[in-house]
Amino acid sequence: MKKKIFLALLITLIVMAVYAGGGKEAEPTGEGEGTLTFALITKALNNPFWERMGNGARELCEERGWNFLYLAPTKAMNLEEQNRLMDDLIAKKVDGIVLAPVDSAGVVPAIERATQAGIPVAVSATGVYGGDIVTYTGTDNYEGMKLVVEHMVEVLGGKGRVIVLDGLLAATVGQDRRKGVDDVLAKYPAIEIVARQDAMMQRASGMQVMENLIQAVAEFDAVIAANDEEALGAIEALDAAGMLDRVMVSGFDGNRDALTAVRDGRMVVTLIQQPEKMAADAILAIIDHMNGKEVPKRLPTEMILASKRNIDQFKDKIDG
Repeated sequence: MKKKIFLALLITLIVMAVYAGGGKEAEPTGEGEGTLTFALITKALNNPFWERMGNGARELCEERGWNFLYLAPTKAMNLEEQNRLMDDLIAKKVDGIVLAPVDSAGVVPAIERATQAGIPVAVSATGVYGGDIVTYTGTDNYEGMKLVVEHMVEVLGGKGRVIVLDGLLAATVGQDRRKGVDDVLAKYPAIEIVARQDAMMQRASGMQVMENLIQAVAEFDAVIAANDEEALGAIEALDAAGMLDRVMVSGFDGNRDALTAVRDGRMVVTLIQQPEKMAADAILAIIDHMNGKEVPKRLPTEMILASKRNIDQFKDKIDG
């Protein structure tokens, strides 16, 4: 009985500590003294992509009997809060951390503090500019965006006026996707970028930015968004303005809402990623590292283009 009371108090203290640090933490998974504890820190709580990462890591830890903590800034994309969450985990002496960085340079000192404390860190979905990480797991964002943009070029017939919604340009994910857009469109001089703005990879921002651009840009044929959330926000704005029937929109991530939009003809294309596998692969890589095995510095995950041509193949992702 005393042991159960102690464990209950410990869990309560952990949750309180994280909320005091400005983040949200899921209930720990796993039981038993001496069980390994792994933590995942994502960028926000308002994107289903991060929820899927959390689910993938949690399922793996449940299968293996490990404890699992899921944390994210309460204010989306907040670097200061993300770093504070890293320090909380260092103080708790977790066994390993998987991090999806908000800022690829700004998180490096926190990664270094974890490493100095003997806690291995793997990054996922977004790379970093420094720090002794175990590995990077995730999509090749540059090549993935090239696939999306080449599809949009094909649908546009190689010409047109395009608005680009960039996202999180302080992070490698935003930089790589922006470069993918630019390198493809550079090959098609008949396609003009008439406006571009960072919509922070959030739906509300995507809608607000799109509403402003609709007023500022007289005519355009397509919107290329850095991720699905931006694209879905842009679709809401275009629909409200009565323009969705003549403006094409692309996304990136393969979230359920985006796949539904592709099925319904409201979005032209998105790129399906595997966030569940990204997070699980990162934890397994940390385990290998702890066991003295050599771990590749990059562990890529498969990406699949989803458009009206093959959307029927993803019925389970839409209905599930």
